[in-house]
Amino acid sequence: MKGRKIASAGFSTPPNSDHHSLETASLEPPITKESLSELDLNRLVSDNRLRHDINFEHEIVFRPNTHARQDPKKKREDDAYFEALTIEFDHYIRRQKQPLLLSSQQGQKDFTAAPSTSSSPKFPRRVPAVINAIREVIQTLVPTAKWQIVDDYFDLDLRMQELEHGICNIAGLFKWTGQLLLCSCSPMRDDMVTAMVAKSQQAVASQDAHQLVDSIKDLFGVLETMKLDVANHQIRYLRLYLLEESVQFEQNQILDRIAAGWSILHERRWFESTYACPELQDKFLMYKERVVSKIVTPMATFPLTMAPDHERLKHLQYDFRLCHYHLACGHTFRYALNLLGFTGALPTLTYTECMRHIGAIIGAQGAEFDFQAHRDVVLEIARKAYKVCHKKMIPDQSILGPVAYHLGVALDSQTAFYLEIEGSLWTELSTLVHSEVEAIFDMNPLQILNRYDPSPTGLSMKARRGGDLSLQSLSKRTAHIIVLHWRVWAPILYNQPDPESSMTSTMRTQRPITEAEEMAERRRSRVSVSSVTSPQPVLVQGKRRTHTARLRRGSTGSETSVYTPTSSDSGNAVSEKPGRSDAPSA
Repeated sequence: MKGRKIASAGFSTPPNSDHHSLETASLEPPITKESLSELDLNRLVSDNRLRHDINFEHEIVFRPNTHARQDPKKKREDDAYFEALTIEFDHYIRRQKQPLLLSSQQGQKDFTAAPSTSSSPKFPRRVPAVINAIREVIQTLVPTAKWQIVDDYFDLDLRMQELEHGICNIAGLFKWTGQLLLCSCSPMRDDMVTAMVAKSQQAVASQDAHQLVDSIKDLFGVLETMKLDVANHQIRYLRLYLLEESVQFEQNQILDRIAAGWSILHERRWFESTYACPELQDKFLMYKERVVSKIVTPMATFPLTMAPDHERLKHLQYDFRLCHYHLACGHTFRYALNLLGFTGALPTLTYTECMRHIGAIIGAQGAEFDFQAHRDVVLEIARKAYKVCHKKMIPDQSILGPVAYHLGVALDSQTAFYLEIEGSLWTELSTLVHSEVEAIFDMNPLQILNRYDPSPTGLSMKARRGGDLSLQSLSKRTAHIIVLHWRVWAPILYNQPDPESSMTSTMRTQRPITEAEEMAERRRSRVSVSSVTSPQPVLVQGKRRTHTARLRRGSTGSETSVYTPTSSDSGNAVSEKPGRSDAPSA
């Protein structure tokens, strides 16, 4: 294309110019069609993490990646790029006698280029890449019917020739772009677009290259925000469908990986390690107890089959440790009262206040809290014990020492006291998880999600609301992961009789069938379909439960297209506002 030839051409600057950014900065702008491609619909519906996380989030919202922008290296790269772009626009401004904002008649006037010498170094242009990036991103945000007019307005050859001859109507181009975006963007983005256009008009009028580049930054910001709005709209529109088909989608992905050679024998061995418990004959019960044992064991690792939930499981481990810490602090508080000779009933209000303050101490340090260095916690326990006993003096070492020792024993994993606390919590958690699993097992994914409690856990929540809400929330989140993981992996891994023969050979060719296929087979043969080939077969306490699968599968087992955007679809994805024209006139 001609545009590529222009992009490869260089431009010269005076010998005394600062060339560092021109030499080292990237040639591509920070925002391009490729950098935003992960927000495209086909990428969203095939994203494994998104399809799994949608089971746990009531609303998934895409936001700008502020953490990446705060990265010092990324910030230096962006600053260098826009500095080089500013020098390039300043080069075009200095080459002409007239302002950049020229009418068509003024564009016919002669111009005098700034003198350059043979010693002036030449540098690659970045403006062509900017024009191309803006055009490509805009075309992903507007209906296909408007693509041709976008191509016409952002014709690379034409715009570069106009810049070279000093007749490019940059202000008019910004104004037209703003009108086009106003026709397509959400009403809440109108102020951003209007401010961007106003800044560009002021930059052109004052011949300020820095302000002009700032306007381009704002334009890229508007385009990124609109792309995020479109992605969020599409996710909201497809949320129920993605939620219903999440299990089937994950099974398809897993079977494709197994067919490609992924071995899951190690994960089968992890599951079979529970066979040592003779009282657990049901496979699901064995699997459930195995997961709970991992959660109550600090620093325990989980199998690769649970990789999508590793972060959630680590949070569950941390929260269980908080529950243990909370119970140990409660025992220590009673111990401190006994040391001070208190024999009455435990004051509920003071106890609750003490636990709330301890939760605040832990919350202030977050994940960096050291469970072994608890000087502040010991002081708070002693202070509240003094308050109950109506002692107004400051706790001294005679009480702080024994309290610290008692709390240390309760948190030492080698002591019987620690094992006693852990055992009581383990038993209670296992009971709560079992009850929660029984309650949600027959629910569909949406019902489970609505029942799921996403509220924050920890000592502060438990002490503030009263009761063992922290452990309740822990059991709900654990049961949610257990049921979802079982639905995905039971027919593939856990319900397989022989891992050496059946799992490695048969399962590489078999796939979960749809409900329609299952019913047709039943009508033909009048026999039950094997649990290996059913979409979601689960046998728990004599009950058979099957999850409905609707994703069609081809002969090769590949996933068919879920949603194909058309010109009308594109128009729906970015709703236009009534009363506004299809596109701004030239």
